[in-house]
Amino acid sequence: MNIEEVTLAKIAVAGLLFDSLTPYNASLVKFRSATADRLDLSIQKHRDALLDWLNDWGCRHLSKGQHQVASRSILDWYKRDCAGLFSDKTPLWQLADQEIDNTANAYGSLKDRMGARRSRYDNESEVHIGPTAASKILFAIRPKALMPWDEAMRISFECDGSPESYSKYLMEIRNLTSHIGKLCRNKGFQIDDLPQKLGRPHSTVLGLVNEYIWVTVTREVELPSSETLTQWASLG
Repeated sequence: MNIEEVTLAKIAVAGLLFDSLTPYNASLVKFRSATADRLDLSIQKHRDALLDWLNDWGCRHLSKGQHQVASRSILDWYKRDCAGLFSDKTPLWQLADQEIDNTANAYGSLKDRMGARRSRYDNESEVHIGPTAASKILFAIRPKALMPWDEAMRISFECDGSPESYSKYLMEIRNLTSHIGKLCRNKGFQIDDLPQKLGRPHSTVLGLVNEYIWVTVTREVELPSSETLTQWASLG
């Protein structure tokens, strides 16, 4: 991704397309409401809501009938690996490299845990939580700082799903948010105010960035240039 091509207007357009193409934001609102926007994975009902949301967000391998398997794995991970994460108030652009590396280690532990059991021809196998679901769980825990990803995003950013590549991805997105922050300051406001400026007060900056990448990378939509948007606006 060429960071310099990312503009505030394109982020706004991508958000509109994201809402038009998917029910994902409605599902996210439902999930946040079910946890009163205070996710605590030590609570069974919160893990249930998380797994329902993951299914809505495309993680079909964590099947409904196997939610208890995934729930136990997530609880064990939460008790062992989540305590060392940074504050939930810290945005990505303020994270130090070491904090990102520590998070990548926690991600690696989570993605390799069992998410379901699969039986076929009297043989039972384990299905891991995997890189996509692990990243989305971390996004749910730290929505201001940790990005979800899918296979198309990993391919585009030359990431293989390993903890090292997840760390690399977060650092690249951190660079992107630094660029977005400069664009915001040039317009006279701070990056924290971007969701409000775009009419998305309940979204996080990382949520908007994820929408932009999903639209332009996962769905390969070519967004109009600033010049084209200006021409359209002049039509009234």
